[in-house]
Amino acid sequence: MRKASAESRLVAFALHALEEAAAQAHHGEVRRTWGLRLALAYLASRDRSDHTRWAFEQFWRGLGHPRPRERWTVLNAALNGIYRAIGQKRDWQRVSDFEQRSTE
Repeated sequence: MRKASAESRLVAFALHALEEAAAQAHHGEVRRTWGLRLALAYLASRDRSDHTRWAFEQFWRGLGHPRPRERWTVLNAALNGIYRAIGQKRDWQRVSDFEQRSTE
């Protein structure tokens, strides 16, 4: 039981890192850090399908997109694919919370 709890926390931490990066993308290009790379790799290792690899790759590429609106569109679509790939439902309140924090 404890192992499942630890895995759930790791998934939550990784998703938080991606949501935070997506929120920051509204304001400029996001630096591709080792932490984001680790979060994406961990979540990709939990991918339950063979058809969603694009979402992880697209998120990584989208971080540096030069145009803000397109950057957000790419990251948002990729995040939706990532959530679907790992069998999670996206929490829109979490999205809103990170977006509010990114403006502070």
